[in-house]
Amino acid sequence: MTSTSIYNEIQALLKRGERIAVATVVKTIGAAPCGVGTKMLVRADGTTSGSFAGTKVDTEVAEAAVQALRESRSSITHVHLEPEQAVGSCGATLELFIEVLHPEPRMIIAGAGHVAQALARLAAQLDFRIVVVDDRRDLADPQVFDDKVQLTFGDIPQTIRELEPDEASWIVIVTRGHHLDKDALRAALATSARYVGMIGSPGKIKNIFRNLLQEGIARERLAQVYSPIGLDLGAETPAEIALSIAAEMLMIRKHGSGASLKTMHNFLDEVVPVESK
Repeated sequence: MTSTSIYNEIQALLKRGERIAVATVVKTIGAAPCGVGTKMLVRADGTTSGSFAGTKVDTEVAEAAVQALRESRSSITHVHLEPEQAVGSCGATLELFIEVLHPEPRMIIAGAGHVAQALARLAAQLDFRIVVVDDRRDLADPQVFDDKVQLTFGDIPQTIRELEPDEASWIVIVTRGHHLDKDALRAALATSARYVGMIGSPGKIKNIFRNLLQEGIARERLAQVYSPIGLDLGAETPAEIALSIAAEMLMIRKHGSGASLKTMHNFLDEVVPVESK
């Protein structure tokens, strides 16, 4: 498999929202059957494209790459080749750089009202590719949103389905009404989006959950919905609500706790120990 073919496949997989690892030979010791720069692409399920030195070595590299994907961390590894796998009679060693690649996260905001506008401004600074969906042309106004925001006008639930949210997609439902929120949530739950959050009062959320349960959506699936959306910041204004939503998404993305750093560290006690009575 040529380098061009691998690069093309890398782009295609990332565009589809898949996480992948690329193993590249950075050094060879002994009579290796492949040169520096040889690459193999490894998907999260362990399937590969490209080859180094036969099934045994490729399997070992694929296992190391899948582990790197699980840990979400690039690494250097070494693979020893037996004489029968190498060109010469003394075997060889490959030094490999395994690079973990993540697709660009995409935020799909259902609704283009004030909360959506404030959230789009915040999310643009958090390396999200932003898509805003609404069926009202007066709100889906390019002059209101940053030029980096993709505005899509049309039926909201249908558009969510057409966007085909993947594991790199984050869906935020902030539409104008109960029924539209329910329809948008139904569409979002049929996707593999990493995050689905919905704004709403306790009463509205309970009614929507109750209706979707009656439609046959599993309780376990509804339990994955972040609703009420956001962290408890005491938010009231659209800008404050947007901040609480962005904070929750960043917490999940970075595997944070959401706790106050002050409560997690007691630096004052380390400087001046509390005197016992």
